[in-house]
Amino acid sequence: MRATLYYFFFIPLLAAVLCDLLIPVIISTKYPGYNHMVQTISTLGTNNSPVQKSQCMNLIIVGILFIIFSLGQHFMFIDRNWAYNWYTTGIIIFAIGCIFAGIFPEDVKGVSETSSGKIHGIASGIGFLFLMLNPLWAVWIKEFSSFKIINIFIFVSGILTFTAFLVSEKKTTGMLRFTGLFQRLNLILLYGAIVMNYFGLKGFS
Repeated sequence: MRATLYYFFFIPLLAAVLCDLLIPVIISTKYPGYNHMVQTISTLGTNNSPVQKSQCMNLIIVGILFIIFSLGQHFMFIDRNWAYNWYTTGIIIFAIGCIFAGIFPEDVKGVSETSSGKIHGIASGIGFLFLMLNPLWAVWIKEFSSFKIINIFIFVSGILTFTAFLVSEKKTTGMLRFTGLFQRLNLILLYGAIVMNYFGLKGFS
């Protein structure tokens, strides 16, 4: 039964990760001049974007999929101490942030900040912060014990890439102009940790 549930809950996890990483690449082909290295994923959902509806809907779907996965994973854990609870909470808060970011689009760069833009920024920021802590909580989770060193590495790398992402938002020259690159590297690291850690449950299924 646990083995069946293990594979069942892997489906929404894989779908969420692929949707958030690949859908923006696909729909960006309909956004003339869009640059993945410089521009953020949220740019695809702004009011002047020809793919706004697609990107906003994608974010909402990603959030729902992560909630389904996180709740399913939580009930597969053998023990549920503080680390397990925070790990689950981190994914759920990130997922809620995705949903809010989809409902409230980012503002177009250079215009006055709107209520929608503020909510988008706050929801995304809080979501990323909680997700970044997950590799740290994973160190105290028995099912993830084989990945302690890698989780610590991802935790540190996640902080560095997220910091670079924040700093680069107001830069237009040099390496720090690659805001989009830093955002995607951060996502790949954090999503990679979630997928890797989930593999750790296989031995307990």
